[in-house]
Amino acid sequence: MMKCPFFAFVAAGLLASLAFATPSHAGSVLATTTAALVAPSGTTSADAEITYSSAPIGPITILGTTTVTVTSSTIVGDTVTINYTPVKGNQELDFTFLATPPISISADKLTGVVGPGPVGIIANVTTAAIPEPASIALLGIGMTGFLAFRRLFKRTTVA
Repeated sequence: MMKCPFFAFVAAGLLASLAFATPSHAGSVLATTTAALVAPSGTTSADAEITYSSAPIGPITILGTTTVTVTSSTIVGDTVTINYTPVKGNQELDFTFLATPPISISADKLTGVVGPGPVGIIANVTTAAIPEPASIALLGIGMTGFLAFRRLFKRTTVA
C-alpha cells in the first residue's frame, strides 16, 4: 500500500505550476532597450522619448545598468517617455517592457535640454520570447512525475 498515490503527486504539481503561471501574453516578447544619451560637457538633458514600430503593452522596468536617476516612465501609444533628474554628459539608460513582435525603434530624441552643443540618443532594442503558461505547467507535471517515480523506487524492503 502506497502512502501517497502517484496521481496525488501529479495533481499537486499541476496545481502548483498553474498557481505560479503568469497571465498569458501569447505572442509577446520581452523587449530590452539600451540607450546611450550623448551630450557634450556642460549640457544637461532631462527626458528621453523613444517611439517604436508597435505599441509597448507591458510595464516598464528600469535595469540596474542605468546611470541616470529615473523619476517616472510612461507609455503613450507607441512612445515610451523616461523622465530623469537632469544630468550632464554621456549617460546610459536601459529598460524592458512587453511588446508584440516585430518591434523596432522608429524615432528617438532627448528633451529638456539646457546648454550648448548638440545632443543625441543612440538606442537599440533586442527581444526575447516569453514562454507560455502551458509550457511551465507541463514542466511542473514532468518534474512532479519524476520525483514521484524516484520516491517509489527508492523504497526499501525490510526482511
